[in-house]
Amino acid sequence: MNFLNRRRLTPAKVAWNTLHYAVLCFASVLVIAPLLIAFIASFKTPIEMLRGEKTDLPVDPLNIENYASFLDRQPVGISFYNTAFVIIVSLVIVILVGTMVAYVISRFRFPGRGLILVLYVIVMAVPPITTQVSLYQVMLGLGLVNSKWALIVLYSSTDIVSLYIFITFLGAISRELDESARIEGASYFQIYWKVILPLMTPAISTVVILRTIHMYNDFILPYLYTPRVEDATVSMLLFRASDMMSSSTEAVLMAGIMIVIAPTMVAFFVLQRQIVSGMMRGAVKG
Repeated sequence: MNFLNRRRLTPAKVAWNTLHYAVLCFASVLVIAPLLIAFIASFKTPIEMLRGEKTDLPVDPLNIENYASFLDRQPVGISFYNTAFVIIVSLVIVILVGTMVAYVISRFRFPGRGLILVLYVIVMAVPPITTQVSLYQVMLGLGLVNSKWALIVLYSSTDIVSLYIFITFLGAISRELDESARIEGASYFQIYWKVILPLMTPAISTVVILRTIHMYNDFILPYLYTPRVEDATVSMLLFRASDMMSSSTEAVLMAGIMIVIAPTMVAFFVLQRQIVSGMMRGAVKG
């Protein structure tokens, strides 16, 4: 009976729960509704798009002509290849360099260490959009404009948040593991490669998820540094497609949007347990 009394909901608790779920439902509608409208529109004919409402169901729900038309008109394969290349190379650099720097900062005491940490905090506080002019001048001087390597350099060299995640996670790993390895004769690099790096898998998975989402969705950097078709990523693919589309071919653009969204949706539904688990472990470790 006492347990039931403790579990009894008060009017204030009921009101709070109602408001909580109402806000969640409203936010869910805001996220899902545009995707649902785009999905429905991708199966419509040009006449249906011009004469009907956006939410009207297509006459033929199995009409894939818009998808075939988008794949035929746009360099979809090249854009997906460029995106995958940029993401994979950038992630490898971020993981290797980020974990090495975090290992040095976390495990060693040296002059200027505090200044480096302060500088990292200052860089995190600077909005990235305010540095685009100077970054463009640097990339132009290095000859990396109109090249995928400009994106790789920027994605992998300005990722302060990932470095912070690595440092925070590494701080929870016992130093006794390092000392035991040193007693066994391991070098500092061997300790990093064989002891520290495998233990940082949760933090690495968190960084991979966050960075992949950011790089896949980013538009500003591809727009500035990869304007050519042969270097374009998926965000630039949709930008060019929307610029060339007319009201009569809007359904084709909707099909293109669904094609670009499809890989992330499939990856989320297949790996949602691993994604949530990795982000939670990487965030609350220690």
